[in-house]
This record gives sequence, C-alpha cells and structure tokens, in this order.
Amino acid sequence: MSTVRKVRRLKKVPDTDNAVGQLACALRRSRAVLGLTQAQAADVIGKSTSTVQRAEAGAVAPKKSLVDGYVDKLGLAPEEAKRLYEKATRAPGRQRRSLTQAPHPRMVSTRDELGRALARVWEENNRPSMQQLQDRVQAAREADEKRKRYAFLSRSAAYRISHRQQLPSGVEQLRAYLYACRVKERQFPIWIQAYQRVKAKEKEESAAKKTAGSEERRIWRRWIGRRRATSIMLNAGLHPAEPFPRSGTAPWTAQCMRCGLIGRFRLSSVMQGRGCPKCTTLSP
Repeated sequence: MSTVRKVRRLKKVPDTDNAVGQLACALRRSRAVLGLTQAQAADVIGKSTSTVQRAEAGAVAPKKSLVDGYVDKLGLAPEEAKRLYEKATRAPGRQRRSLTQAPHPRMVSTRDELGRALARVWEENNRPSMQQLQDRVQAAREADEKRKRYAFLSRSAAYRISHRQQLPSGVEQLRAYLYACRVKERQFPIWIQAYQRVKAKEKEESAAKKTAGSEERRIWRRWIGRRRATSIMLNAGLHPAEPFPRSGTAPWTAQCMRCGLIGRFRLSSVMQGRGCPKCTTLSP
C-alpha cells in the first residue's frame, strides 16, 4: 500500500509555486519534447530511474550532475537550467558566492584582466567540474569531423585557466574553454580579439625589454671593462667572487673585505656609494 502511495506521489505534478517545482517542470518538459519515458531518460543520462522520478516529482532539489545531464543529453536550455537550479538550491537568506571582479572582454588589455574575465565565465556557469568541462569539449570535437574548431581541453588545463593560473595556449583552446563554459559562439570574436590584444602587448613589452637590455649592456661594454669594474668594487671594499656580468644593473656576487659578508651587489649602486649593508663607511 505504501508503495502505491509512493508511486502516485512521484507521478504528481510538481508545485510550480516554489523553485524546486519549477525546476522539476523544466526537467519534465525537456524529456517530453524528445518523447522519452523516465526510464529511457535515465538510460540516456546515466542515472537510475528512481533518481529521475524524484527529480521530476519536485519534492527536493536534484543534484547538479542530474541537471547537467538534462542540459547535455536532453536539450534543456543551459540558461534556464542555471537560473532554476540556483533558485532551487539557495537557502532563505543565503548570499550568493561572490564572483571575480573582471572587465568586459572589450575592455581587457592585460594578462591579469583576461585571466579574471575567464575565471568569471566559469563562475557564472555555476562552477562546473573540470571533468564536465573536458567532456563538453570532447563531445563537440566528436561531433565535428574536422575537429579544427576546438582544441582538446584537459582537466588540468581547464583548472589552471579557471583558477587564473595560466591563459589558454592558443585561440583554439580559448574557444574550447569558452564553449565548455557555455559562452555563446557569437561572443567568441570579442574574446579572441581580447586574447590577441593581450598577446600582442606582451610581445611588444618583451621585445622592448630585450632591446633595452641589449642597449644597456652595449653602453656598459663601451665605457667600462672588466678590470675597471673590478677596481671599482675593490675600492668599495668588495671582492668579486665571479666574473663581471657585463652589466651595471645585473647582480654581482662579491664578499665584503671588512666583515666577510657575501652578497649580491649591483655595480651601478656601488658607484653611487651603496656597498656592504653591514659596514657604515666605504674606502675612498
């Protein structure tokens, strides 16, 4: 008798006055559009029939993995699923987890800004697991015979990108990450432009730094040689422990001839009167 009552309760239409019931109705609709029974839907998603029945009954909020199954396998709209799931699982008075502060992709100009923006899209997608991100991209790659639109996205790469530890290795991996985070494809060009803008800026800064370093070394080589540099250090009471690095701003290992301190000194600083930090006076 209790079993009959339980089955009837599962078949009851969810109460749409509460968030859990609204989510259950959305799950039912996505299954009904495909003409599947609850048992058939369970097989497609990879869950038990009882799990699907409980989710569609609207008594309690289902797990995130089940809702993701309806999105990935049964065509439930991602935006609707996200909105209803967050509403159904949020306790009264509970504050939403704060999102990473990030500029719009159009305003991104630095590596840090792009990293924060990529982390935010993952957070806005309700922080899916790294396995889910990898599976979504893999499914898209299998559906695309040429497999040129998206690069393979491993769980480790997805973690590092979503946690601001690295940027995508290229445009293809950027597209894969955005796809896995449910960013609409029409927005991809804006993100790609931001990525290319950051990379171009880093390339320019790297080239400028390299040029400045070469120029600085050239200037020092022109007017100061190893003997003169060594003489300056000795006059300051510092005995070089390695050859002159051929740069006035490069650290140079030397030992103080007064207190025996071994440290790293810059010739340009020594020439300005800054020598051993333990000694108050320097030799003339």
